[in-house]
Amino acid sequence: MEERNNHKILLTRMDDAFSDYSHEAEKLSVLLSKPRDLFSWTGYHDLLRQRNTEVVAYEKYRNIKDELFTLINPPTAVDRPESNVN
Repeated sequence: MEERNNHKILLTRMDDAFSDYSHEAEKLSVLLSKPRDLFSWTGYHDLLRQRNTEVVAYEKYRNIKDELFTLINPPTAVDRPESNVN
């Protein structure tokens, strides 16, 4: 039962992390689509900061996803049906 609760908690955390990542990726996309002043350090800094924020959000999502997959055990040989593929 505790493993099932951990699974649900991780799924919720993964969903939240993906939402955060999606939001940050959208903000980065908006920044990239705007015409930029080639001499604006502020605009360049904003772009780099958002890129880093998006990467951190993605890494958080990926780490939770990887943790979740460690809880999934592959089926044992007796649980697998016989394959008809040649």
